[in-house]
Amino acid sequence: MTTATPEQQRQLLDLQAVDTTIRQLEHRRAHLPEQQQLDAEIETLERVRGELATAREELATVERRQTRLEGEIATVDSRRRSEEGRMYSGQITSEKELAAIRGELGSLKTRKSDLEDELLEVMERREELESLSEELTTRRAELETSVEALARQRDEAATDIDAELAERRRARASAAEPLPASLLAFYEELLERKQGLAVAELQGRMCAGCRLELTAIELEEVKAEAKGGMPRCEQCERILVLTG
Repeated sequence: MTTATPEQQRQLLDLQAVDTTIRQLEHRRAHLPEQQQLDAEIETLERVRGELATAREELATVERRQTRLEGEIATVDSRRRSEEGRMYSGQITSEKELAAIRGELGSLKTRKSDLEDELLEVMERREELESLSEELTTRRAELETSVEALARQRDEAATDIDAELAERRRARASAAEPLPASLLAFYEELLERKQGLAVAELQGRMCAGCRLELTAIELEEVKAEAKGGMPRCEQCERILVLTG
């Protein structure tokens, strides 16, 4: 079980005060108007990047489809020329075989027409995607420039906060240094679990953490624990420190 001397309990309360200030400063920094504007622009940039990636992926698919169709049309044309060559060579005299060639030529003509219709649709879609990709590329570049400018504005607005944060973090290191590693680990785990408030002052009979009053029995238990154990609020489980 983790314990703390009365002096260490007061040191924990001092450390909590520094951590609370750091948390407040970080909240202020995260909610600067410049930061919110930057976050919105970054969100837009990520959306545009996603749309551009999707458009480019589809464009690559369409380009492969166009290449395939052009190859199929070339193959049909080659077969048509070959069949026409056979038909007009004079070497085939059988009417049945000539009729078969004419039938094949008719099928090839139909096949080519279907392929050309499909190719036209593909080429139109490719043109649309190329235009869209170009627009999105331009928009992405504009947003990237805007994000860089907004980041500079945010950093300028946060200069004073950053300076104070650096000072408070140095103060935190000094406040944490004398505490045993096990006690500090216990405090930091509780700090995370209790949303930034692990240690509270006992104000009369009230816990300053949850603002609830202790019963007479609970108060006596806390006073006993404060002599060298780990006084805790029965309601919120935070560490209670007697400062009187």
